[in-house]
Amino acid sequence: MMANQIRGGNVLNGETGCFECIDIELENGIIKEMGCLSAQSNVFDADGLYVIPGFIDTHIHGSMGGEFASESESFDKVRKWFASKGITAFAPTIRCLEPEGIIKAEQNIVRESKKKVSGAKIYGIHIEGPYVSQEYRGVMNPPKIEASAEMFERFYAASDGLLKIMTLAPERENAAKIVERAVKLGVNISLGHTGATYEQSMSAIEAGASRATHVFDAMRPFHHREVGILGAVLTDGRVNCEMICDFVHLSPQTVQLVYKLKGCGGITLISDAGFMSGLGDGEYFVSGNKRIVKDGVCRSEEGKIAGSCVSVLEGAKNLLSLGVPLEEISVMASLNPAKALGIEKITGVIKPGCCADLIICDQNLNIKAVFIDGERCA
Repeated sequence: MMANQIRGGNVLNGETGCFECIDIELENGIIKEMGCLSAQSNVFDADGLYVIPGFIDTHIHGSMGGEFASESESFDKVRKWFASKGITAFAPTIRCLEPEGIIKAEQNIVRESKKKVSGAKIYGIHIEGPYVSQEYRGVMNPPKIEASAEMFERFYAASDGLLKIMTLAPERENAAKIVERAVKLGVNISLGHTGATYEQSMSAIEAGASRATHVFDAMRPFHHREVGILGAVLTDGRVNCEMICDFVHLSPQTVQLVYKLKGCGGITLISDAGFMSGLGDGEYFVSGNKRIVKDGVCRSEEGKIAGSCVSVLEGAKNLLSLGVPLEEISVMASLNPAKALGIEKITGVIKPGCCADLIICDQNLNIKAVFIDGERCA
């Protein structure tokens, strides 16, 4: 359904950062006007509800059986499911593979991004690796290859400009060269899966690294005399930290700690969900490796946590349960990821001229409607 107006809602005004009881007029998928408007014929009544920007997930490997590291899969089903969870845009994330596998997955994502689907939009690619630490690889299997700026440029070329984020361990050889080249091409380097010291981490940050991949997870632990990677990313204002808020990867107290240290402006809410997300408990296989989902938690056969089984929506609700204001959750789940993908001028915020990518929900983040490019998708 195309609505001409959304009326009477508590709208998170992107100009002020505050909720205001105003109307929104939509035209051709764009927010045309906001304020106290004369009623149109085709109206969505949002009286008593909240209107916030659609969520954007910049670290997600798949869902509903869809696998973003695939060479040939269609993502149509996944994109529609994302819309039902308030995700209006995302960056398919490719796990550690051999270089040719990464390139083939990128090419498939590029093809899928050009399809018109009634669901979440693809605005970028996140490659999680392959230049990460073997010691802190988590459940990934990084290839034993040299980290090189030349291979990074091959990854970029294969992405048709969609490569926006790449996870890198700063202790890897040639890390500074890769960071510098990435920054010039507009790719955000995210430090992760790493055993880096504080000095190694700061060297990468000085070179232009601007993010931290799922902070605390798959990272050298904090020590009060050698604070390592965590001491760098949690105290440097230039770094935006990804955070998985399923209360499995991080305890509620750790989530509160990161929030107090970084504030909403320094955090990006992610899911890190795999293809098991949305399928329920059971046994699944990723590249021949068994994954066991029990009570909504995914683990390897060895018992290691293997990605999340929840969407950004559940993480946002968990933040809400900790008392984080909805307007700050929106910064973490919409505006900051939009900035990471370089799309903050067109989405991730509610302003005239931006895409009409909107969630309409109650005060507990129970979704009542989702609009993508002005069309109701959920």
